[in-house]
Amino acid sequence: MSNNGQNNGLTMVFAFFTGFMAGAVVSLLYAPNSGKETRQKIRDTSIDAKNRTVELAHQASDSARQGVQTLVEQGREGVHGIVDSSKERLQEAGEQVKSAVDTGRKVSADVRTKIAESIPGIGSNDGTDEEATEEA
Repeated sequence: MSNNGQNNGLTMVFAFFTGFMAGAVVSLLYAPNSGKETRQKIRDTSIDAKNRTVELAHQASDSARQGVQTLVEQGREGVHGIVDSSKERLQEAGEQVKSAVDTGRKVSADVRTKIAESIPGIGSNDGTDEEATEEA
């Protein structure tokens, strides 16, 4: 599969977000607040981090879904193109076969006529049997 730079961007955002969260936790731990306030800030920060992570996951999921839909649509278009092209080729081949059959029938009819004309008494020419025997 092609990368198109989407994974690199997502990785960069994730790395930035992780660094941001680590810095926030460290700053809370070294802040001059009481233990209760620090714990509350940690809870709030972790809830915020969870919410942001869920939002990022939804965005990534939506992006992946759109990518898959695009690939499916492109695949359908490709298949429809191949089917249409195959139908055209099949129709052309059918027309060529019909033309060849018609030509074969005409040639066969011409050959039958020539054979019938060359055999005395079978030809469609009345009174030309004598000419045919003279020529033979």
